[in-house]
Amino acid sequence: MSGFITKYAPFGRKFRNSLYQLTDPYSLFYQRFIKNSKATGSNTWLNLTGSGAWQAWSGYAFEMVCQQHSQQIKKALGIAGVYSELSSWRSQTSSPGAQIDLLIDRKDNVITVCEMKFSTGVFTITKAYADVLRTKIDGLRTESKTRKTIFLAMIITYGIHENEHALSVIQNSLTMDDLFS
Repeated sequence: MSGFITKYAPFGRKFRNSLYQLTDPYSLFYQRFIKNSKATGSNTWLNLTGSGAWQAWSGYAFEMVCQQHSQQIKKALGIAGVYSELSSWRSQTSSPGAQIDLLIDRKDNVITVCEMKFSTGVFTITKAYADVLRTKIDGLRTESKTRKTIFLAMIITYGIHENEHALSVIQNSLTMDDLFS
């Protein structure tokens, strides 16, 4: 009820195996950088910038911001007027495990898979990462047995470098600016 924890219904199911996430931005920051921290003094935060812990937190925080702006995502994709349900998906069979944090299951028989990626600059999709994205989509299609069309939308902080790998797998690309328009 407080909004600190969000429950995400899994794709294709009602509420069994729901995903629960701590989604309050300050609580995430507190748990990662303040609680039990020995770091003190000026410039502590600046010194943490760029560290592995900072990058992991930034990615997770960016995903939470995206999920909290799902209506703006739908508007930017041009599907705000289409009835849709939001969910998550976690593979039950693949190894390593595949997970999709935001699916937009649309009434027009299309599923938009939203892949959210924090980057400090323009993001480049490599051949290996394109293969990971294809594996996620194939896993979703196989395990859910869906016959719907599946589109991939990348939500990137500062945009995507359009190369052959990006063009071969992505149907839509949004930036952080789209979340606040």
